[in-house]
Amino acid sequence: MNKETTPPTSETRWKPGARLTFWLAVIFILLNIVHLAYRLTIPSLGWAGPDPENLDVATPYFELDFNAVGVPSSLEPGDIVQAVEGITPQQVLDDFFNAPRPSNWRIGETVELTIVRNGQPSSLDATLTHWTMSAWWLTNFGRLNGIPNWLVALLVFGVGAFTFIKRPGNLSARFLFAFGLAILSGVLGDSIPDYSALYFDLPAGIAKFIFSNVHFAYLLAPSFLGFTLTFPKPKSFIQRQPRWLLLPYLVGLVPIILLFIDPELATIGFLLTFAMLVLGLAALIHSGLAMRDVVSRAQLRWAVGGVAVGVALFLLNFASPTPPLYREITLFVASLGFPIIGISLAMAILRYRLFDIDVIIRKTLQYALLTGLLALVYFGSVILLQSLTENLFGEQSPLVIVLSTLAIAALFNPLRTRIQDFIDRRFYRKKYNAEQALAQFAATARDEVDMDHLNAALLQVVEQTMQPERVSLWLKIQGEKR
Repeated sequence: MNKETTPPTSETRWKPGARLTFWLAVIFILLNIVHLAYRLTIPSLGWAGPDPENLDVATPYFELDFNAVGVPSSLEPGDIVQAVEGITPQQVLDDFFNAPRPSNWRIGETVELTIVRNGQPSSLDATLTHWTMSAWWLTNFGRLNGIPNWLVALLVFGVGAFTFIKRPGNLSARFLFAFGLAILSGVLGDSIPDYSALYFDLPAGIAKFIFSNVHFAYLLAPSFLGFTLTFPKPKSFIQRQPRWLLLPYLVGLVPIILLFIDPELATIGFLLTFAMLVLGLAALIHSGLAMRDVVSRAQLRWAVGGVAVGVALFLLNFASPTPPLYREITLFVASLGFPIIGISLAMAILRYRLFDIDVIIRKTLQYALLTGLLALVYFGSVILLQSLTENLFGEQSPLVIVLSTLAIAALFNPLRTRIQDFIDRRFYRKKYNAEQALAQFAATARDEVDMDHLNAALLQVVEQTMQPERVSLWLKIQGEKR
């Protein structure tokens, strides 16, 4: 286990750059809150639903899940709003800044809606209201599907903020803080799921676009790239010219500019965002090859391991469609990707009493393989034996499950030992050889009585385990030197 009793003094000082980072983050969060406060004042149907832009349909529509505000309404859960006063969501998406909007879109006014209910198109009138704090609380914390997003965002932001406060002078800690801020900004921007209000109120739509969508391009990817360029130590060109760290954020402005000019050009900007993520991974790999000191390599194992696991989990969001129950479980597991990345990077930065990640990796590999093999043996034996008993006796027997369970219990320790030996031989050969040499020396010391042979065995095990440039043995026996 590697330990550092005290952090570097330069990393604990609040330099001007750290203060600037802190106040920019405070201002950004306050602007997020102002944006949400404004959205509480604009006209709304009062119903929560998914973002029409995210619906996998050719023509977007407003799907209504539940009445969040609670004001009496002629609408029902499951209604699909295709148009408001004859204006469709697609018309707004096609030209957001110049699209037509209902002239009577004001609180207390009545608007005509074109809806589909139970597969039947119809028209009805609805009175406009506004979103409330109780509706905000209900949609975010009163329903189970909203809580995981907040837990993830608060955890990642909290980890980044804690790391930044502990190491304000560390550049990578600042970028981790910005990374957590990007995650929190995304959840804040989506915390009022009333998209009809956004489509028909231009200032609200622009604010939501900035604080919810742009955070991915302007904060998330640039912060990740900045982190990888400064972790565990700044790259040589960064040390010579720190202003290069501003470049990722300048590139992050490209998607914003393109989206305002022509949304169809935004693909170019998001390709640049993807390129920054790839460059960040490449920078981590380069650091892994270039850094030689023990602490840096231990930090990199935490960083690379956490990022690899986190990205793998995040990719589950794009898994093929699954049944609703399993889809919810898959999405929940995928949401753990960002917390794992944040926690592992925080552990790598703080470095204080750094855990030996090799032990964690070894144990994870060991018990993952063990669990998989035991599950394979268990279900294989149950299926085979149940088929056999059904062919012989015409029915399945509960004795098969008992026998399979006993077989698993009997196989657990021998299989675990063999898997551990295999992992040590394959991935930790030096450690495995050292353990074998020590075990062999222990057996020799137990049985050997000749001092010269014992001395030779001791020197041999030191050579094998420590691999020193030279070794000598000094023994004092009855006043003599040997």
